[in-house]
Amino acid sequence: MFTFIHIYRAMWNARVIVFILFFVAIVSDAKRFETRCKLVRELLKIGMPNDMFLGQWVCLIEKVSKRDTSLLTVKASGKKLYGLYQIPKEWCREKKRGGLCNISCEALLDDDIRDDTVCALKIAEEKGFKYWPQWTTRCKNDNFITNEIYKCPDLNRLTPERSLSSSLYSRSLQLRRKRSLRSPFPKVTRSKSRHIH
Repeated sequence: MFTFIHIYRAMWNARVIVFILFFVAIVSDAKRFETRCKLVRELLKIGMPNDMFLGQWVCLIEKVSKRDTSLLTVKASGKKLYGLYQIPKEWCREKKRGGLCNISCEALLDDDIRDDTVCALKIAEEKGFKYWPQWTTRCKNDNFITNEIYKCPDLNRLTPERSLSSSLYSRSLQLRRKRSLRSPFPKVTRSKSRHIH
């Protein structure tokens, strides 16, 4: 009787462990955008500007994290990269808000990509896309993904970008630096010239 109870408990514990692992696998899969179009839809939903750089952001995300919001990469040097944009630890702080983006590193690993995107935009404004080596080697001067995303239902009525010129990129960053910091995704407004009579 004693042996049977122990065997039964061991089998029950094994079933619970298998169920937990299965549940974790499902949750992990749910954090990955299965398709490029789902990623585009989410980026537009949270307010990512639909400008000439949208395709570059999608390309960057695919190359650094394969659209996986829960990806945590630990380099041989011990350097950690977090989430969809693989943001380095200096931009966040473990277990509490901090770093250059004033965000916890764990917040970069959840399903809510708004705060991740705000931080990534901040990095791009300060450092440029070249901050991510994968963008330089795999996205720069390559418009394949940009052209592909315009086949998505949310973008198929629009015109894709044709090139990523450094001058336009610099001008965009200058405009973004002048924007109000109150909203994470402010729109650029052109002020009308005033004539003094």
